[in-house]
Amino acid sequence: MIIDKEKATHRAAGLDLFRVVAAVMVLLFHCNIHHDSSFGPLTGFISMGAVFMTAFFMLSGYVLFLTYKDKSLVQAPALKKFYLKRIFGIFPLYLVVAVLYVVTLGQESVSQNLVLLPVELLGLQSVFSTLFPVSHNDGTWFISCLLLAYLAFPLMQEAVKQMTTRTKWIALAICAAVLLWSPLVVHTFKTDSIYANPFFRGLEFFIGVLLCSLPIRAGIAKILATWKVFVAEAVLLIAGISIAVRLNIFVGNYMLYDWIVLPLFACMILTLAGLKSPRLQGAAILRYASAASYAFFLAQVFNTQIENWLFPLCGIQNNALQIAVSVALCAVIAIALHELIEKPCAKMLKKKL
Repeated sequence: MIIDKEKATHRAAGLDLFRVVAAVMVLLFHCNIHHDSSFGPLTGFISMGAVFMTAFFMLSGYVLFLTYKDKSLVQAPALKKFYLKRIFGIFPLYLVVAVLYVVTLGQESVSQNLVLLPVELLGLQSVFSTLFPVSHNDGTWFISCLLLAYLAFPLMQEAVKQMTTRTKWIALAICAAVLLWSPLVVHTFKTDSIYANPFFRGLEFFIGVLLCSLPIRAGIAKILATWKVFVAEAVLLIAGISIAVRLNIFVGNYMLYDWIVLPLFACMILTLAGLKSPRLQGAAILRYASAASYAFFLAQVFNTQIENWLFPLCGIQNNALQIAVSVALCAVIAIALHELIEKPCAKMLKKKL
């Protein structure tokens, strides 16, 4: 996720934690589905870890509105600067990962890659639902969705700024209702999955924008912004998903779990946004992990293929060791991508602006 670097505050620290947790949960989910990794009593919960992509999109909308809530993107210079930051922040790393994958692991022919090229360059793969399993798109689809959400953000921002509080709540209810009901339509009529659909992911992003814009009463905000409340929210999330999995309720249909995750992720974001924790605020490793979270997501594009080669070669069969190696491998790749590509591009952007 691309974030403008402002002065460190307790608000940013809590959201940094949520961002890192979401990235790690997606990796653990991949460990479970690709290597059948066991996490003891948490295995059911981890097996549905893909729901944390919903958290990612909601958080993206929340943070972006938080960053620009006092700024106007109506004028051309501001709008140009906004889009340049998104382009410099997303495309260099995305394009490097895409090229590396096509060259080293891609199964498509030269002619197929040429047909895909304009779609990949413009980040439009998410509008083709059947492209999800093609090439690297099962690992980079979220970038396409995020690009389209960023493209629409200036309009979202202006619309939300002109809404009354009552209208915001109505808009929030409508977005939630669409997200909660649409997976039932998919399940009933066996239509294409909406997991990588930019419209529905855009609704999650917009919910994040609306959450950030809503005035929260001081008393409610004070109650929410505590570690006890966050732990309670986490326990409810784990318990709700685990029980649903144990009862075999729509297992594997991640969007149908919005009934559980949408309200709890919303509460978690509000809790962590207001959480005052000097320890979190001063945690340099948390700030770095948050800054490298986008690279961490993209590093997972390579993880499974490398592990499929590495585990048999080194005779790694122990469950805990496989998980540890997966996390370490992804972290190493992410750090390399962050240091060699993201940081230099950020410096170039700073000079340009």
